[in-house]
Amino acid sequence: MFIYTNHTAASYFPGKVIVALRRNYTDPTMFAGIDVTHADVIYHPDHNEEGIAQIVLLHLRNQDEMAVLNAIDTLNARPDVVFAEPDYVEYPHLMPNDPLFHDLWGMEAIHAPHAWDVATGNTQVIVGVLDSGIDDSHPDLCANIATGTGDFNGRDQDGHGTHVAGTIGAVGNNHTGCTGVCWRVGLANFRLGGRVFDTARAISAIDFARQAKLPILNNSWGGRGYSRALRLAIAQYDGLFVASAGNNGTNNDTRPMYPASYDSPNIISVASTTPNNTLSSFSNFGARSVDIAAPGSNIISTDIGDTYSPMSGTSMAAPHVAGVAALVKSVNPAITTAELKQVLMQSARQLPALQGRVLSGGIVDARAALEAARCSQRSD
Repeated sequence: MFIYTNHTAASYFPGKVIVALRRNYTDPTMFAGIDVTHADVIYHPDHNEEGIAQIVLLHLRNQDEMAVLNAIDTLNARPDVVFAEPDYVEYPHLMPNDPLFHDLWGMEAIHAPHAWDVATGNTQVIVGVLDSGIDDSHPDLCANIATGTGDFNGRDQDGHGTHVAGTIGAVGNNHTGCTGVCWRVGLANFRLGGRVFDTARAISAIDFARQAKLPILNNSWGGRGYSRALRLAIAQYDGLFVASAGNNGTNNDTRPMYPASYDSPNIISVASTTPNNTLSSFSNFGARSVDIAAPGSNIISTDIGDTYSPMSGTSMAAPHVAGVAALVKSVNPAITTAELKQVLMQSARQLPALQGRVLSGGIVDARAALEAARCSQRSD
């Protein structure tokens, strides 16, 4: 598969165009003048100010680079089209490496053992893992796998999604392997692809999660392409959207990484830290656009084939935050998304190395977050 890169350094898939329509899709004849083989409806907005009825993914017969750009120009000139854009490539935020630590230093760093004195999670709290899939037969994950994601329930062949899922919710206290932030949680598998993901499938997965009313989504992936359709899908999702900040070592305030850098209030963007409580060298940052940090260097977690491995990246940091969010939800099920984000931000443990680097100035703190959530629950 050949992937094109446009002038903004954002890569996109050949032969695919995302289109927001003012009326519902009927058949390819709606797109006269463009050689369309077929179209898939990928999003059904509930309400929005732009007059969008549906968002569809067009499949073009012509796979040339200019075919996508020409189709976008043609579509954007039509009165029944709100906007058209490329189907951008999204990359897992993973940094492969050799292990430096053979234990779960990240759990200690976020004070998870202290939090487990209060709560270890609840399988009724569902966290959607939008990634490369999950190895649902892994002995440290199978008891926490939630069902019902339909066509998205694909088996992980890469390992990235399985690793992310293990940090959120590898079964705890079972004499097997490692443990996640939540010993008990519902892990909903949304397989987006393998080594690369496409924006259209991510939009469709978010639409599914919105309709299923899942409270938390983990998104350890991103790219430089700004997608209006993806931003809309996230804005209309009612839950907490946890997003990795990216692994370029750059400032997201000046060079955004999406979806982490969208301005939707339900997004919590996550940078990566080291065992020394410093920002990981690869981690993106941003005093305004990156919210919080979490352990992301040399993290041990579950891998495909019933194994365990170390990985590094903001991909590994985000699921620590998603896991803490699920712990909080387990003790305060009625907490709103806005309140949940506020609890995570305000309870973050302040670190000198994170001042001016992330908005909260700190690293996620599981015990402090649980205490804040319980106090909030008592005061309601």
